[in-house]
Amino acid sequence: MRKEAEENMSGQNNTRPVTVIIAAAGSGERMGGISKPLMKICGRHMILYSLDMFMSCDFVERVIISAKREEMLLIRELAGRENYMKEILVTEGGKSRQESVTKAFAAGFKGKKKTKFVAVHDAARPLITKEEFTRAFHAAEMYGNAVCAARAKDTFKITDKNNLVTGTIERENLWHIQTPQIFDADMFHTAEALARKTGLEETDESGLVTSAGFLVKLVECGHDNIKITYPEDVLIAEAIIEKRRIADEHERQKEGK
Repeated sequence: MRKEAEENMSGQNNTRPVTVIIAAAGSGERMGGISKPLMKICGRHMILYSLDMFMSCDFVERVIISAKREEMLLIRELAGRENYMKEILVTEGGKSRQESVTKAFAAGFKGKKKTKFVAVHDAARPLITKEEFTRAFHAAEMYGNAVCAARAKDTFKITDKNNLVTGTIERENLWHIQTPQIFDADMFHTAEALARKTGLEETDESGLVTSAGFLVKLVECGHDNIKITYPEDVLIAEAIIEKRRIADEHERQKEGK
C-alpha cells in the first residue's frame, strides 16, 4: 500500500487535481449569431468571468478553452492580457458540443501530467462562484463525479402532440442542470470512448457519464448561475453582478468599522 501511494504521488507530482475545459465554440444562434464568449457584460468579456474564477482556485491545474477557429487568437490575446498564473490552452472546437469537449479533453492531457478530475464548464455561464465550484469539487472527491444544479421551482406538465395536458410531473426530484460538471478523469475518458463507439450523443457531459454506468452527484448551486442564451439574459446577468458588487461593498464597509 505504501509503495502504491508513493507511485500515485510521483505520478501526480505537484499537480493540482483539476483540469478545466471551457466550452466556448457554440454558434450563438439564439443570440442572433453574436459570439457569447466575446460579448461584454458590465464592460468585461464574458469568458473572462469564468477564467477569473477558475484562476482563483488552488485546486485547478490548467484551463483548456474550446473555441471557434476564427476566435482562437482573440481569446488567447484576451487571456494573455490578464497575466493569469496558470496554464491556459485554446483549442479548436468540433462540429458539436460533445466533439468540442472530447477534443479539448485530449489536448488537455496530451504530454501533460494527469489530473485526477476534469471539469467541464459553459463559457455562457459567467456567474458561477468560487464557493459553488469548490463545493462541487469536494462532492466529486467524495462521489467521483459531481454536477452543479438548481432545484426546479416550477410545476411541469406533460402534454400530447396537440399541447393538451395529460399529466403533471412532481418537481420534488427535478433539477435544472448547470455547469461546471466535475468528473473523475478516468471515468470520463471511459464514458466518452464508449459514446464514440456506440454513436451516443448527449446534451451534457453528465449524460455520457451516467449512460456509461457511473454515479453522478448533484450539488445545489442556486439559480444565479444562469446560462446566457437570449439577449434578455444579459440584463439579468448584469443585475446579478451589480447585486453582488453591492453586497461585497457592504461587507468591506462592515469589516472597516
